[in-house]
Amino acid sequence: MKKSVILVLIGLLPMAVQAQKDSTLNRTVIVENEYNPTVMDASKINVLPKIAEPTVAKKAADYATTLRTISLWDYEPMNAIEKRIQSGNPTRGYFRAGYGNYGNIDLGVGYLWDPTTIDRLKVDLSFSGMNGDLHKVRNERDGDWGSRHYTTDMALNYNHLFNSVSLDLGGSFTNQVFNYLGLGSEANVPWIGKYHQHHTFGDVFAKVASRDRDLPIQFMFQTGFQFFTQKYATVNTGDTNEKKIHTVAGIWKPLSEEQTIGIDLGMDNMFYSNSVMHDYTSLLTNPYYAYRDDSWRIRVGAHVDWLSGDGGGVDFAPDLKAEYLFSDSYIFYVKADGGRKLNEYRYVNRGSRYWTMPVWLNPTYTQLDATIGFRASPMNGLWFNIYGGYRIIKNESFGRLEPLYEMLVVTFLQDKAKVPYFGGDLKYGYKDLFEVSLSTAYFSWSINGIEGYDDQHVLLGKVKYQLDLAAKAKVFEGLYADAGFNYAKRCADFITDVNDLHVGAEYEFLKNISAYAQIHNILNKEYEMIGYPQQQFNFIAGFKARF
Repeated sequence: MKKSVILVLIGLLPMAVQAQKDSTLNRTVIVENEYNPTVMDASKINVLPKIAEPTVAKKAADYATTLRTISLWDYEPMNAIEKRIQSGNPTRGYFRAGYGNYGNIDLGVGYLWDPTTIDRLKVDLSFSGMNGDLHKVRNERDGDWGSRHYTTDMALNYNHLFNSVSLDLGGSFTNQVFNYLGLGSEANVPWIGKYHQHHTFGDVFAKVASRDRDLPIQFMFQTGFQFFTQKYATVNTGDTNEKKIHTVAGIWKPLSEEQTIGIDLGMDNMFYSNSVMHDYTSLLTNPYYAYRDDSWRIRVGAHVDWLSGDGGGVDFAPDLKAEYLFSDSYIFYVKADGGRKLNEYRYVNRGSRYWTMPVWLNPTYTQLDATIGFRASPMNGLWFNIYGGYRIIKNESFGRLEPLYEMLVVTFLQDKAKVPYFGGDLKYGYKDLFEVSLSTAYFSWSINGIEGYDDQHVLLGKVKYQLDLAAKAKVFEGLYADAGFNYAKRCADFITDVNDLHVGAEYEFLKNISAYAQIHNILNKEYEMIGYPQQQFNFIAGFKARF
């Protein structure tokens, strides 16, 4: 059997595969961890996802695994409190309150309740934002720009365990209110000045999954409704609405202790009003075969995806993975993956709240994302990963800033992209006393070119090089400190680099009551995110209570 597996791996090696599956088939995963509140305005750079750490089959490790990241399309506010490096039984509820310069504010409350041994209810409420003057790095105007934005979040999740299946019900609601991003006078735009821009979005869902290992077939099914409403936009066309019925499912059957066959499914039904986007349906299928033993992990599958409407049809991408574990904790891996990503309102809103869609935005399809790499844990507490790869993307989206009615808005262009990349990750942690991590990656973006646009303007929001450095330590009982540095070099020379040096601390002066402080952009650098200026030297301080 091993001889056959080796032959299968040799056949897969030329395909060079992805470091981490970028699957478009979403699954809900509930992760219980100590609460880590956040505040607005952290880095939002489009970078390669972190490579999954190796699963060590025969060697224990007692190091932490948290790693700070930055991502263009994943909105991540400034960390108000870093994760505490300590053990013990977590508390059920929390309350936090913080305030800083630029009017930074962060309030939150939540509670996790287990009314019975088979029921769980989790509630979270938060309010965050800022109100202060920011200096424009480009597109100079008279005086600073008075930036004002606030976000309210609410989330509710209920879980019940039956004998053979689990049931999850939940939903969330987000409300964003913010002022216009302007170049100069607003007098020529009659509706601006009377309102603030306003985004409202949320979802409800239900999920059923098998939990009885003795069932002949294992399964997961989730469906839900999502919505997004844009009000008082720079282009005043009335309320723009997007509605979505999102469904994912998975069916798999173990053939033996080592072998499994299955299929993952996904479907999105999109509906629009007052928008250039038109209704469509996306259907995703991913059949696969998986093999796993003490040394080998192999997955052989394919993405076969269908899109309705003009420009639609069937797209294909591989789903091939092979990992070889040797010497207890050294893994050599090759992966090839791909799939579809919808350019829906919720997704583009993570890059910048000042977006508009003057033209139809096609879904993006990764035809190949291939990676070859090596990761290992040579000693307890130490972990590293080295990888390189190549990505081919159809209809990649590129955000660009342009003036409209004397305001600034983010619009989008699309083109085929090819992206060679390589990088590495290194971590070391010693029990619960300290942890340091380093992550770096380089991307070489190449596009076909869009007539009438310089490539640098198309690649405005893309990253050429990134570096993340983070450290956390327990100074003494009750006092925890952290520090970090986030840097990103852009593909466009005329846009400033992300440059955030930050430190923080938290001190528990009474049981379950802590004071905290975070300082970001210590070097007082000026940089922006696709035209949206970021805070220079900024801080927030406050307290949190756990109960």
